[in-house]
Amino acid sequence: MTIKNFVYSVLNWITFKKGISRNINGFKIRFTPQWSRYFPGDYEKENYAWLKQQLKTGDQVIDIGAHIGLFSVVCSQLVGKEGKIVCFEPTPGTYKLLQQTLKLNHCENVIPVQAAVSSKEGQATFYISTENEGNNSNSLVGNNTLQKMEGYDVQLKTIDSIVAEYVISPNLIKIDVEGAELDTLKGGLNTFSTLKPNIILGLHPEAIKRKGDSLEQIWDLLVNASYEICLAVTYEDEKSGTKLAKEDFCRRELLFDVQCIPS
Repeated sequence: MTIKNFVYSVLNWITFKKGISRNINGFKIRFTPQWSRYFPGDYEKENYAWLKQQLKTGDQVIDIGAHIGLFSVVCSQLVGKEGKIVCFEPTPGTYKLLQQTLKLNHCENVIPVQAAVSSKEGQATFYISTENEGNNSNSLVGNNTLQKMEGYDVQLKTIDSIVAEYVISPNLIKIDVEGAELDTLKGGLNTFSTLKPNIILGLHPEAIKRKGDSLEQIWDLLVNASYEICLAVTYEDEKSGTKLAKEDFCRRELLFDVQCIPS
């Protein structure tokens, strides 16, 4: 056992396995000791301010790429016992952390699922960092030259199949899939046209290009599904909420988040 892991085990014992409470953008969240300092207090503050505006008691959410569960816990608090969240995390180690976070925060309205989400159901190879399994760059997209990655088989679902299987009518879908954005969106076209959920979409241009997809394809899919696309986070002189034109959307090279709103 490393010194760091020993310290975490002691903290876990001291806190009676109840986790360490943090205030993230006004939400009280409990984390396991090893993750308690991972998120700054103002983490993605504009996204969470938007969540407060959009979600109400009884709403339903699909969280794709849940990581250790921060987004799902916040949604759980906003929608209350009458609401419902189904969240997806394919990485085995991260999925265990997700389960722990949900348990620490008493999220009885959240259903965690160990699976990836794509354009079709079945199985695929999912790539995990061999240096840090909890890394949030694990993805269906391989060939990450910056990290050592190892592939393993993962179950695939689609947004449309999730809606049917879990009997959920999402008011909001969050997608953070590290380069597999286009396939994930393709699997939800029926849901987008019938239920018209808001979408928070994390876009990873380098990984998208590495997969062989393009931002232009993603733009065309969303616009054809009758969505307006706005910046979710302020970038330099571009404020959150700014409606994007196709040229502005497609020229980006660095990670950016957008809010997709049905028109």
